[in-house]
Amino acid sequence: MPNPVPKSRGEKGKTRVETIYGVLFQAIFAQELRPGTKLSEDEIGAVFNVSRTIVRAALNRLHSEALVEFKQNRGAFVASPTTQEAREVFDARLCIEREVMTRLAPVVDDTQLQLLEEHIEREELAINAGQLAESIQLSGKFHLLAARMAGNDVLLSFLRSLTSRSSLILALHSARHESDCSVDEHVEIVAALRTHDAEAASRAMSKHLGHVLQRARLDGNEDAGRTIGEILSHFG
Repeated sequence: MPNPVPKSRGEKGKTRVETIYGVLFQAIFAQELRPGTKLSEDEIGAVFNVSRTIVRAALNRLHSEALVEFKQNRGAFVASPTTQEAREVFDARLCIEREVMTRLAPVVDDTQLQLLEEHIEREELAINAGQLAESIQLSGKFHLLAARMAGNDVLLSFLRSLTSRSSLILALHSARHESDCSVDEHVEIVAALRTHDAEAASRAMSKHLGHVLQRARLDGNEDAGRTIGEILSHFG
């Protein structure tokens, strides 16, 4: 385990560890850092001009969220979920997100529905502009936005971890363009919420997550060969 890291702070009051963690998290979430990618402490440290100790602390936090795995004498890598782990993650998401719909549907108001619809519009704009990483992030954040509206921070925290692990699963097992298919399903979820029918909203969410899992493939995808510095430059 690394030694405690000094709490020196950068922009907006974040520690350097928090900043590096946040950038790496976004890059993994957007499927830009692919499963199996080696996360060199020296290379990441050079990007942020920090020591390996600080980088290691950020990697340890990602490891605690099952996004990074450490291999003996080889270092840190973006995690590569197995097919069994994939099913377990989506089973857990189904339980949590059905509960989110059950809580949210009876109480959702017009302002919240508008926010969800505006979020979907941003998803569509990103897809139409060919901004793949942005569209993937927005797709996942739609679920987190709905969970935040449901008003249970513990459910939201669990779901945040599960959506990031889902992104790894999809990066490993599905074609990258297939995330585009989720937009119409998000529209169906909002339409169900608008009726204030908890069962209808839960069914719409179950259908959506089922389709996402069905789109997963087992042949994986290889990275395009970019360096970590090139990838992280988009998230700084």
